[in-house]
Amino acid sequence: MSIEEHFEEVERWLENDPQFSFGYYCNLSKEQFPPPELLTEFQIEEICIAFKKLLFTWNLSVDIPDNLPISKTYLLLISTLNEKVEIVHDGFITIEFCNYDPPTCPFDDNCSCREFWKQDIPDENMNDLLGPDALAF
Repeated sequence: MSIEEHFEEVERWLENDPQFSFGYYCNLSKEQFPPPELLTEFQIEEICIAFKKLLFTWNLSVDIPDNLPISKTYLLLISTLNEKVEIVHDGFITIEFCNYDPPTCPFDDNCSCREFWKQDIPDENMNDLLGPDALAF
């Protein structure tokens, strides 16, 4: 790949929303994967390993906590098939599931964002943490 092609790829990635889902590229759909209740833990682990290798071959990775239950990891990995992604030739694109809002985090208590956003911070201390203009709209 020439430097010009590389910069075109970067510009396309920065300027556009992805056009196609990961499932479009790899020709798989969520419906092709059984629900976790029909699989053994060993089968789920093996599928997760293979799925992460599949993502890697497309220069994609996922940000999932290591301590997440394997059945939840499986469901999140399979959900990437519906995620619109840009396939790049250099570097990696990371698919993130956490939006850093603990009440809506898909990782529940396994998410590291809870360390940063404590639910018990009194409102009067919020300005000290975020700054006086943080909540101004």
